[in-house]
Amino acid sequence: MKKVLTGVGSTVMDQIHQHRTWDSRLLVLFCVALQFFTAHSSMVPGTLELQLDEEQPAGTVVGDISAGLPPGVTASLYFISDHEGTGVGTDLDIDESTGIIRTAKVLDREIRDHYNFIAVTMTAETVEVTILVNDINDHAPVFPRKRASFKIPEQTTIGTKFPLEPALDADKDQLTTQGYIITDGNVGQAFLLETRRGSNQVLYLDLVVNAILDREKRSSYTLVLEAFDGGSPKKTGRMVLDVTVQDINDNAPVFNQSRYHAMISENLQPGNNILQVFASDADEGDNGLVLYEINRRQSDPDRYFVINSQTGIITLNKPLDYEMRKVHELVVQARDNATQSEVTNAFVTIHVRDYNDNQPTMTIIFLSEDGSPRISEGAQPGQYVARISV
Repeated sequence: MKKVLTGVGSTVMDQIHQHRTWDSRLLVLFCVALQFFTAHSSMVPGTLELQLDEEQPAGTVVGDISAGLPPGVTASLYFISDHEGTGVGTDLDIDESTGIIRTAKVLDREIRDHYNFIAVTMTAETVEVTILVNDINDHAPVFPRKRASFKIPEQTTIGTKFPLEPALDADKDQLTTQGYIITDGNVGQAFLLETRRGSNQVLYLDLVVNAILDREKRSSYTLVLEAFDGGSPKKTGRMVLDVTVQDINDNAPVFNQSRYHAMISENLQPGNNILQVFASDADEGDNGLVLYEINRRQSDPDRYFVINSQTGIITLNKPLDYEMRKVHELVVQARDNATQSEVTNAFVTIHVRDYNDNQPTMTIIFLSEDGSPRISEGAQPGQYVARISV
């Protein structure tokens, strides 16, 4: 049975009421010890520090209180202080007769890393006992999430750092998280990891850009990150990091050909389609959306032609006249829809084919003396009588 020392004076009666099962002899001994302890309260207590590894089975011997008594002093009975919330009464099994301390259950350092109590002998010798629970490598580093996503703009400067959530390990000192590595997915060694130890002993982690990122060549990376502790063997934790390379407007539209040709009849009616130009942009979103227009400063100021800004289809806008102009040269621009757009030019040559839209004019000049349409009766075969021009 444990004997509990909770205080002096009036608290003795409270403790007596709580332990009615004590026999009268033990109660007398307790009162004698209490009075002796009160009379010699200035005595310097002994100290005893004990250690054991966590996760040991219940019943494991921790130590002997008598090891904290002065040399030559022995005790046959100990009174143990047991303050609520210290865990002494629930986690430890103390034999008051022998002073042997055992574990009452499996101890977990991450729940409680030490125990403190005071043992008093019948001769008022006191021993302040401290039990330290040693850490063992019973925990692996754990990332807050098994999978995370991250976005990095392409063309980001090499050496730029992006903080990631660190892996936490409930163990301490060398048995907590000691480092990180990328085990898979780091194509072209595009990234590396840097760490720093915080004042709270957490090993913080930065993802560092180690190569020029080009979304048009690789738009994403799937990195497998591993955290490891200092145990032997090491315990590890893993996280998958999905890195998306964000687009920037680093590409201009590209036409599928630099010059286009078309031939149309001069009698083609306005509203008819002539040809379609096409350009593509390797960027995405608005950065890759191509819009078309005719550069009116450099070509077609009279607006004989118009172009659909979305499709690139060129349409006749006004009637043509072969006799006035046989060839039209257009400068077509393709620009993306970014805030600061990129522009590319292409050239369109349109040939106008003649159409029989004019009646021929005939002129006849007679070779008579007065130019009248007369022929002499003496005219010989083969003789010219008139000149005809068309």
